[in-house]
Amino acid sequence: MSYYDDKSKFIRVRALIAGRVQHVGYRYWACEQAERLGLTGTVENLPDGRVEVVIQGMPEMVGEMKEKLRRGPSMAIVRQVIFYRERVKDDETNFGAVY
Repeated sequence: MSYYDDKSKFIRVRALIAGRVQHVGYRYWACEQAERLGLTGTVENLPDGRVEVVIQGMPEMVGEMKEKLRRGPSMAIVRQVIFYRERVKDDETNFGAVY
């Protein structure tokens, strides 16, 4: 069993990010960051101008990603981030953007 096969320690968080976060590479950047941290989940632009990111993995890696989401990529201006805990999805295996 690998480090990431034991999902009993995983947590899952949904983040809603507001500010100048669309058309600045936020989705692409979030995918890169999540993959580097070994997280699974999704990132999606919302019709109201926010970005929604769902991340799942080890608590330390999720915590690190939450800090990154508060900053965003260099062209973004993050004004607000709201986090919600969710139930872990056992069948999730990767991170990707929703288009």
